[in-house]
Order: sequence, then C-alpha cells, then structure tokens
Amino acid sequence: MSFLSIFTTASLLLLPVPCEPLASSTDFSRAIKTGSSSSSPVPSKIPLPLSQNQKALDEGPRFPRTWVPLGSVIELNPDRPTPVTFLNQKYVIFKGDHDQWVVMDDICPHRLAPLSEGRIDTNAGERRVECSYHGWSFDSSGTCKDIPQATNRIKASAMANPKCHVKSYSTQVVKSILWAWLWKEDAVEEALNDPSITPQQMLDGVQNVIATYTRDMPYGWDTLTENLVDPAHIPFAHHNLQGTRSDAIAINMTMTEPVTKSGFVFEHVDRTMKKIRHSKAVFKAPFTLTYGGVFETDKPKPQYFNLTTIGIPSRPGWNRAMILTALPSNEGLLQDDAAKASKGPQQSSPSWRSKLFTLFPVWLVHILSNRFLDSDMALLHYQEQEREKQGGDSDERQGGVYFMPSTSDRSVNAFRKWKNKYASVLLPLPPAIHSRTVLFDRYTQHTEQCLHCSKALKQVRKLRVRAVGVLSLGGILVATRFPILGCVVVTGCLATIGVLNTLEQGFVTGGFNHYENE
Repeated sequence: MSFLSIFTTASLLLLPVPCEPLASSTDFSRAIKTGSSSSSPVPSKIPLPLSQNQKALDEGPRFPRTWVPLGSVIELNPDRPTPVTFLNQKYVIFKGDHDQWVVMDDICPHRLAPLSEGRIDTNAGERRVECSYHGWSFDSSGTCKDIPQATNRIKASAMANPKCHVKSYSTQVVKSILWAWLWKEDAVEEALNDPSITPQQMLDGVQNVIATYTRDMPYGWDTLTENLVDPAHIPFAHHNLQGTRSDAIAINMTMTEPVTKSGFVFEHVDRTMKKIRHSKAVFKAPFTLTYGGVFETDKPKPQYFNLTTIGIPSRPGWNRAMILTALPSNEGLLQDDAAKASKGPQQSSPSWRSKLFTLFPVWLVHILSNRFLDSDMALLHYQEQEREKQGGDSDERQGGVYFMPSTSDRSVNAFRKWKNKYASVLLPLPPAIHSRTVLFDRYTQHTEQCLHCSKALKQVRKLRVRAVGVLSLGGILVATRFPILGCVVVTGCLATIGVLNTLEQGFVTGGFNHYENE
C-alpha cells in the first residue's frame, strides 16, 4: 500500500491524528515576518569558566567558528528537554520563559546525569529544566535555582560556587532554525570580522519556509554534503521518488566561483521528472546548501525549483540533516535567467501542488520525507565505511580514493577541497551497521524527537487499541442476531487496523530495496 493511499484512507476514516499547521509556532511566525529572532540567555550572576564542551571544541578537530544550527523550532517539543550532539559534544534544548529557546550543556553538575532525561518544571513561576536524578533545577541562564536535599545555608554556599551551575549559550531563531554560539570566542567580534558565519548570511535568500524535516543519519556530515552537492545521483538513488532513471543525461557543470573559506558556487543543467532544469547551488560553509533553479517550459510563467538543506556533524559516523521546504519565490538564485527565459520579468505564484502541500499534516510530510532519505541510506552508510577502509582523505590525489571522470563530479571535488583545507571529519568511524532494522530506525532517527510525529504515533497506537475493542464487539454481533452488522463492523475494524499498522511502521522503521524499485 502506498503512503498516498494510506493518507487517503486515513482521511476517509476521519482519523483524529494531530494535524497542526505547518507553520504554527510563535518563533516560526516571527521568522516569516522578520527573518530572525534573537534570544540570548540572561547572564549567570556567577562568572563561569569555560565548560568542558567549550574546551573540547577548542582543543578538538579543526572546524569553522560559526553559529551552529541545532534543530527546527517547528519540530522541537517546547515542553521536553531535547538532547542534541555537535562535534561529539552533548547539549540540551528546551523552551524557557518569554518564548526563549535555550541551549545548555547536557549535564547536571551534581552527579553528571544528562539534563535531557529530566523535565521542565514550572512550579516556581518560571520554566526551569529539572534533573530527574536528584531534582536539581536550572533556569534559562544555567543558574542553579534549587537543591532539594540541601538546607538554605548549604544551598547559599553551593550556589556561590561556579561548579554549581550549567553553561548556557547565546541562541537565535532564523528561518525556523535554532542556532547557538557554542565556542569560547566572542560571537559579536567573530561576526564583525566575518559576516558569513551568521545565520542570516547562511540562510540569505531562503524565504517563504513552510516546513522543515530533521533526521539523524548514520553517516558523517561530509558524506551527507558530498551527496547533496551531487545532482547526478538523483535519477538512480531516488528513482520513482524524484524523477526516474530515464532522466539521466550528461550533466554540464561549471564552478562559477572559486572555493573559499565561505564555500563555493556551481551551476549545472540536468533533467528531472522529464524536464530540463537549469540550477545554481551555493554551499555556504560549513552547514548550508541552497539550490535555486528553473525548468524549461513552454508556459508563460517560469516554473521554479528551490531547496535548502543543512548538515551538522554530530558524532563519528553520524550527522543531523535538516531539509527546509519553501514555496517557489520570484527571488530565486536563477531569477535573472528565468526572467530572460520567459521574455521579461515575471512574478512567480505558488502552484496548486504547492498550495495542496501546505494542507498536508506535518506527520504525513515527514513520513514521505523518511521514504526519500531511506532510498540512499544504505548506499551512503556503506560507501563511507569503504572509503575510510581504503584510506579516506589520506590519498592526496584529487578526489582521494574516488575515481570521478565526469564534469558532474566537480562539485564533489570542490567540497573535498574545501573540507581538506578548512575542516576535519570526526573519526574513527563506528563499526558498520549490518542490521537493516537498526540502519533504517526511523523512530530513533526522527520520530522520537519530532513534536508532530511523536504525537501522531501515540494517537495511532491509541486508535488501534480502540479499534481492537470495537472488533471484539463486531465478533459478538456476528455470533448473535446481527450477523450483517457484525460483518460490516469487523471488516471496517480490520481495514482500520491495517492502515494504523502501516502508519505505525512509517513512524518506526523504514527500508529500501532498489532491486524491487522498478
């Protein structure tokens, strides 16, 4: 059964699964109107030394000092302390007072338990993160506000010690993405020296965001980025999902700007969904890739394509991928070319497909996105393992251990050139994952931390319990004086349970077999 038929069946059954608007949060609305919102934590009254996370980042692998994207405020649960990892360091995200998103080290100074296993306490008139081990609680600035086991005298003494508090970081929300400054360097000073490190610059040109999708992927940030800058894989790795294998053509790719610390730019012409597409892509180092394109068409108005992705190195062999979906804009990267192709400036309005997309529940959009990322999951996971086995970047020849003779490989070479000069990869890799159930574990990689999908999964499981109860009632009707009614009830319940089981699988586990994808 296809996912589209699942959605149709669920709609016909009036399945009461949460269907929050795609852009429902306060931060999201503000981002649409103003482009960003800042929320720097209140400084702790006690001067804190560098945290262990800051020391580890400072002494760890080489990586650009920029604002770091950690999650989407569309997907984050404001009432849950959510764990997140960046460059092997652990942080916790929650929503504090005044709609302020908070990022702090994921560690309680008492006995080093993770704060992400705690809860949000509102009993004191403010939102605090409470450690569930011994009840220590911390406000948005990371200041310890309560030690339940201590007398007032001991509390006062303990709270005067910097060791009693947790490091909280400056944050801001830009285009629905939560960013944090995690380094020991001063954020303002660094931005004055290099504006390209700011969220506003990294997401410049991205607008009309209507949805995001986040997933932790079992391969590194560098492997993800190589894949994202490579348009040639789409007809094959995503056959029947975005175009087909017959779309494959020789791709003319040019590097229009040289590789610098801030990234690089390339343009190419390819074919997807049976249409020739002219695209420009900008890699805004180290996280963001933005595509803007226009399809060749005989229609009076140009048909635009745009896509923005964010890739974050979390830990060795893992990355956090975020996809930003935006309505077509008349200010795309190739607007000038599109205007020429259409013989004059044209205003681009959303198509009926784009408008229909905004009506879909978030959980359905995410299930479909899971399917898309499943399609090259195994390819990238095992490719990365083999690359490192063969020496990875230790080979100084262009492209390292790869053999890339086509012009379509120029963007991959450009990224490897940038990475070798400005960043490092977290190594060593963990062992390869041979269980496909673990490799395609959608629950751990996405659903567990997604506000919409976790709620929908709970609702699906509740509905299934109710359907089983009604099924039992139908069986009783069949055995008594109402066999026809009983058969109708039993048939309806079995169909409903089948749909719910399929939906549950979409939230929990995935998989993709290319030999079956004809």
